[in-house]
Amino acid sequence: MEVEIKEDELLLRIEKALYSEEVLHKCFYWYSGNFAVDISNFSAQLFLVRMRPTSKTQTFQETIDKVRRDLIDFKLRDIVTKETKTVRELIVAKAFAYYNLNETPITVISDPVGFDPAKVKASG
Repeated sequence: MEVEIKEDELLLRIEKALYSEEVLHKCFYWYSGNFAVDISNFSAQLFLVRMRPTSKTQTFQETIDKVRRDLIDFKLRDIVTKETKTVRELIVAKAFAYYNLNETPITVISDPVGFDPAKVKASG
């Protein structure tokens, strides 16, 4: 990551080979409370992230350190999401799978008002 600090803005050039555009948007969304953030294509190999503070709550050096940590965090989240995609799809498919159960419950059903569920005819 290349960093350039100007008077009123922070410019970050981030390698496309390391971070996808989706990872950048997920990461920099969390900075939008304190910064105006613009993400654009700088070149075929780099994204340009322009950050202009909306207030003077943090120094640029603190922000740079936090961005480095957050980029790694969101990149790892992206890797885990991709690696576990099949397992998550299988769990959801299993949860919503249709099972044709033609069994009568083994438990005894009783009702204090005298309702007998065995005498109810199935509709259809």
